[in-house]
Amino acid sequence: MTTTDAYGQNIGLWAMTDAPSIPDAIKTLADGVIPRGVMRFASASARGAALAGATAPVEGMACYLLDVNRFEVYDGAAWVTPPQTLTSTASGLSAASGFSVNAFAGYREGRVIAIDAYITRTGATLNESNGNVVDTACCTLPAGWRPTHQTINGDWDSGVAGGGFVVGTDGICTLRSATGDISNGSALRLHVVFIKTT
Repeated sequence: MTTTDAYGQNIGLWAMTDAPSIPDAIKTLADGVIPRGVMRFASASARGAALAGATAPVEGMACYLLDVNRFEVYDGAAWVTPPQTLTSTASGLSAASGFSVNAFAGYREGRVIAIDAYITRTGATLNESNGNVVDTACCTLPAGWRPTHQTINGDWDSGVAGGGFVVGTDGICTLRSATGDISNGSALRLHVVFIKTT
């Protein structure tokens, strides 16, 4: 039997010089291919029961757990969820009336999104009263960078005052609270982190 498959994966291949045995040839091939594919298990405990002893996991094995809908890879010591690719954007933020956009940065890894928006108040002063301002839309996040399940609370700061805002599933960011007036020319930095559900 040779183990020199064309892809360098050391998968056992039945050779013409081996004694004829279709069941053994199939088992040899299956034993080489299955551990290198994405195995499916009902749960982590089912995986633990199946991958023990002679079939103990080795570095690089991959599986999918059906009960939690999660892909995992064995790193040589433990089953881990592979890191998601970090993506980012610096465009697509639109200012509401009375505001202008200075800069925007959105970062996404898996379903976690972090948003930093830098905007300037170009309209009339928004007066603070008892820690609040009149609910005022200030900008809209681009599609794909919005909450998917509910309104999310975030924070803003101007260096002079600070407060809170909310962002809805429509991407509209609305200023709601403040520690001082938001005057014309005030530069506000908005920050929020949330998890998308879809």
